[in-house]
Amino acid sequence: VVIEVTDKETGMKWAIKKVNREKAGSSAVKLLEREVSILKTVNHEHIIHLEQVFETPKRVYLVLELCEDGELREILQRKGQFTENETRHIIQSLASAIAYLHKRDIVHRDLKLENILVKSSDIDEENEMKLNIKVTDFGLAVQKMGGSESMFQSTCGTPIYMAPEVISAHDYSQQCDVWSIGVIMYILCGDPPFMAGSEEKLFELIKKGDLHFKHSIWDTVSKAAKAVLELLLRVDPAHRMTANELLHIQWITVSCCFFFFKKTLNICLIFLFICENCSSNCQNSDPDTELHIPSVYMHTSFYCASL
Repeated sequence: VVIEVTDKETGMKWAIKKVNREKAGSSAVKLLEREVSILKTVNHEHIIHLEQVFETPKRVYLVLELCEDGELREILQRKGQFTENETRHIIQSLASAIAYLHKRDIVHRDLKLENILVKSSDIDEENEMKLNIKVTDFGLAVQKMGGSESMFQSTCGTPIYMAPEVISAHDYSQQCDVWSIGVIMYILCGDPPFMAGSEEKLFELIKKGDLHFKHSIWDTVSKAAKAVLELLLRVDPAHRMTANELLHIQWITVSCCFFFFKKTLNICLIFLFICENCSSNCQNSDPDTELHIPSVYMHTSFYCASL
């Protein structure tokens, strides 16, 4: 059970996850303990923050960061699909969180839309949604202990998000999270990459890994985005890109550069407009009067003029 509470002293709102030890059972309590131990060690802007833990003989209470906009799954259901730019923003945030975890030898193992919460959302000047996401639910997450092999064998996760190597019960590594990122990215653009009437058939399709972009919704998606999906959803984990590599791929980085350019260009245009007005207004003024313009605008003007 998760409830919203307000701190009487600070007025801050939090989410409290309440677990009844007896009803949950020993296995669920162990998963909760695992989640707590991992959340206590991490600190990232796109990972849910654990503020405090309270325990009684019967119950465990987790005080967590409140994400008022709910699950990413719910927003997708309302929208139908995200634009490529909206998807890029989400995937960049998700990749940042997962790369952070992998650097610390933590594997989430259950990445899915339901385990991505939305702290807040904004509409940008292009009328596109920018979501501040938080990765949550670390019950199935594992952390490699010092000196041990970073391979796992237990089959876990949610079927449509599971990597081929997990389904096949082969040794697998943190690359299973990267596959899940690929599935999430594909779903944000439309439907799941692999669908079937039974779990057995679904697993067969996943292990084959044949991707298709035949539906009309893919007509509006760039070749670069499709290429990223093919790199994320490679059946062989050794040939699958890493979360850190995803962060530095051009499809992600070009968006950051374009955002900076647009902001810079806007400042430049405002500056030029002011200068033109200043010129016309100052024609009859004292010719010895100097215009004191902040150096940042001078630099920006030069940068734009040289394009």
